[in-house]
Amino acid sequence: MAEPLVRETQKLYGLPLSEFTAARNARAKDLKQKDPDLAAAVAALPKPSVASGALNALVNEDPSEVRALVQSGKRLRSAQEAAVVGKKGADLNEAIAEHRTALDRVQRDLRRRKLSGPTLDRATQTLRVASLDPDLWPLLERGLLHEDLASSGFGIDPGLVPKRKPGTKARPEPKAKPKPARKAEERRRRAAREALREAEAALADARQRARAAQRDVERAEAAVETARKRVEDA
Repeated sequence: MAEPLVRETQKLYGLPLSEFTAARNARAKDLKQKDPDLAAAVAALPKPSVASGALNALVNEDPSEVRALVQSGKRLRSAQEAAVVGKKGADLNEAIAEHRTALDRVQRDLRRRKLSGPTLDRATQTLRVASLDPDLWPLLERGLLHEDLASSGFGIDPGLVPKRKPGTKARPEPKAKPKPARKAEERRRRAAREALREAEAALADARQRARAAQRDVERAEAAVETARKRVEDA
């Protein structure tokens, strides 16, 4: 997303949802003569969902907790990727705990906004997904979300990672494996990485289709509003 569009989007997504459509259409009209391409992009901006609108408003008011959540998500993703390929890195359980704590802090701020239970659940799920997806980190941090997000295809929901039982010792590092065993293990790792790439590609494609569908809905809504006004004027 080009920076001029980012700035326009931040301003519009920082408004109350009830004001968004009228403000977006007015801004697109103002930009039409000076920058037609930017005007068209602004006119196509989808209206945020209630949950995404609450998150955007939270970022506009105080971005610190959301930024902390994104940083913890980066560390958790890095730790889990290292664990998947068998590399030594940050302690996975520690990264999971840190991410949960950061998520709880943002949830606490959301509860103060007196959201309904379902909306709070959708906002929390969106936070969890966006905080673990590199493509969504800048959108979350800058208050540019517009849709509710479901579980990412990467499979890094912290709740699915088994914890080590208290008092149990970590297993010692295994001794060097015979060459055939190492080859088989490397094949499994390559297959796991390939499956990860395919899942991420499918997720990106699904998100693109969802955004396109949302834009079509917004354009149709705008067309209906225009037609209704014409009928009323007639």
